[in-house]
Amino acid sequence: LIQSGARTAPARTSLGAMRPGDGLAGLRRLHQLELQELWSASPDRLPTFPMDESLDELLNPAGWLLPEHWRQLRDGLKALSVLLRSVAALVWPESRPAPPGTHLGIDRLQVTAALLPDPAPLAERLARSFNADGQLDPLRIPALASLYKARQEAFQSVQAKLQKLLRTSPDAFNEAMVVERNGRFCLPVRQERRGLVPGLVLDRSGSGATVFIEPMEAVPLNNAFVEADRDYAQAVQAFLRDLLAELRTRREDFTRWRDLQAQTDQGLALLRWAALCDGRLPDLADDPRQGRLCLLEARHPLLLPAVREAMGLEPLPHPVVPLNLVLEAEKPGLVISGSNTGGKTVVLKTVGLLSALAACGCAVPAREGSAFPALPSLHADIGDHQTITGSLSTFSSHVLHLKEILETVHDGGMVLLDELGTGTDPKEGAALGIALLQTLSRRHCWILCSTHLGEISQWALRHTRFQNASVQFDETRLAPTYRLLVGQPGQSRALTIAARLGLPRRVLDHADNVLGQREQDWRDFLRELEAERTRLLEEAEALRQAQAAAEKDREILRQREEKLRLDRETFQRDSQEKVARVLDFLDHEGRRLVRELKERQKAESVNADRLGTEAHERVRQLTRLAEAELRPGGPKAGNTPALEVREGGFARHRGLGVEGRVTALRGDRATLETPQGRRLECRVGELEPIGA
Repeated sequence: LIQSGARTAPARTSLGAMRPGDGLAGLRRLHQLELQELWSASPDRLPTFPMDESLDELLNPAGWLLPEHWRQLRDGLKALSVLLRSVAALVWPESRPAPPGTHLGIDRLQVTAALLPDPAPLAERLARSFNADGQLDPLRIPALASLYKARQEAFQSVQAKLQKLLRTSPDAFNEAMVVERNGRFCLPVRQERRGLVPGLVLDRSGSGATVFIEPMEAVPLNNAFVEADRDYAQAVQAFLRDLLAELRTRREDFTRWRDLQAQTDQGLALLRWAALCDGRLPDLADDPRQGRLCLLEARHPLLLPAVREAMGLEPLPHPVVPLNLVLEAEKPGLVISGSNTGGKTVVLKTVGLLSALAACGCAVPAREGSAFPALPSLHADIGDHQTITGSLSTFSSHVLHLKEILETVHDGGMVLLDELGTGTDPKEGAALGIALLQTLSRRHCWILCSTHLGEISQWALRHTRFQNASVQFDETRLAPTYRLLVGQPGQSRALTIAARLGLPRRVLDHADNVLGQREQDWRDFLRELEAERTRLLEEAEALRQAQAAAEKDREILRQREEKLRLDRETFQRDSQEKVARVLDFLDHEGRRLVRELKERQKAESVNADRLGTEAHERVRQLTRLAEAELRPGGPKAGNTPALEVREGGFARHRGLGVEGRVTALRGDRATLETPQGRRLECRVGELEPIGA
């Protein structure tokens, strides 16, 4: 699935050969981190147009490029030029360290892209020489233009002559069309009318009813066309040979371009995988004997809906329970027990697959903070390897596989063992399983095993480098919950499951008696332990929910405080604007009042008392307007849409109560004229219409 995300053949080959411990995990992580930001923002700036077939022919000394190859090479070089410029401009944050095993000054794609020549000139030359279908465009090539024109002229001449003959004797022909035989143009003449068209017989139809004749008049014209066509074809071949020879002089550039494109394509394929599985790059330790295995809400990729859809698998009928598991280097062993069909094998497969992905430098479907140790080797014994033809039993196949693991495992490697100790006598199987775990533990291996043998679980309780885990079982529903509980062993619950499946009660009672008191006491202890663990988990979940609710309340209070702060700032800003607007209005009206008083004083007949009274009244009006505007909760400018107040209509001033006709509108300013002939300039929002 990851391999299918690559566009080019070299990238798919490289991803197909990807293995844990191949030494390239750091490089893959580096390229993903380098490309991630640009790919997320502008994926079209990172085109990886495949040129596999054309480059194979170009880099092969005996290769020859067909029209589809030229088209592919032209479009590929154009896209490669965009890719080089984009990659060369990538920036690596100074605070981000280099992944283990890499060097920022050598391994970054940006460093390589900045050193490579730009293929844009080659792409432009090919675009000038070839059309959209990869065919040569002779009219844009000086060496071919004259030969192409001569060929076209010869073609038109022979076509014109033959078309004229078709019109001269229409009854002589089966079809009024010019045909081509053996590179020469001729006419389809009826057998019984062949005497009407003298010429050379080039071919006959299968039935013999039609004779393809080249008229004598067209022979010299056909000869001229054949010669012109041959000259043009030879010139085309010579041009293509010269062009190929010139391109092959830059073999090293093409090889380096191809390598960079493949590395970029591989990084983009890994980013597509991360997006598909909603994964992220986990933390990786350097030392196999250090580090930790930390899986936070991890899921097996094959259980993810998006991955299943991409692979054409049916969706699961139930939600997936995430896996949470933490193992430290001081206690790297885990023994998982519990009921059948509880998910023990899924845990092993999830840990194994995600560890392999992390060791390869791929993203894993787990939450941020997940971590994996450095694994020099990874081995698993999962499933039944018996064969009838090879006379290999279940137990024998497991033993042979375990023998191979012991011979090839590295110190600090990971070993996954499913159903340890089964297939033989339980006591002997448990003894063999414990001895195997002891041997692997001495080599500081990370060990995860599942078992139904209580002796192995009890041994893990006493060992300092091991701990127990179980898959949770719902006693009420008599069904597994698929949750992994680390710290306690589990029960197989074979009798409980058998009862749920309908086995007779008398058989189950007899089985209880056969178990013995000691075994029943052990099972009762495990049941009580699991019940206590479940109670503690429920309390922890309730506490987590309470903390989440408290955090939500704190967030609501913070948002309210922020809203109050913003409202206070808005009020202060509006108040300042209102005061500035009032002062501006008073200044403007005061200046206008002074101008009117001066003009009226110049008049011959002026009554000083009346003038003073009017001036006093105007000052009182201005005072009332300012008080109304500055009054808390008073009307705000702009509440009335400006379109409701029109020039020529009547309106009332909200603050002064003055009514009159609107004589002028200029933007958000209006002039109101009272019946007494007085004019008041104000904002449009300060007026309300009172009629037409």
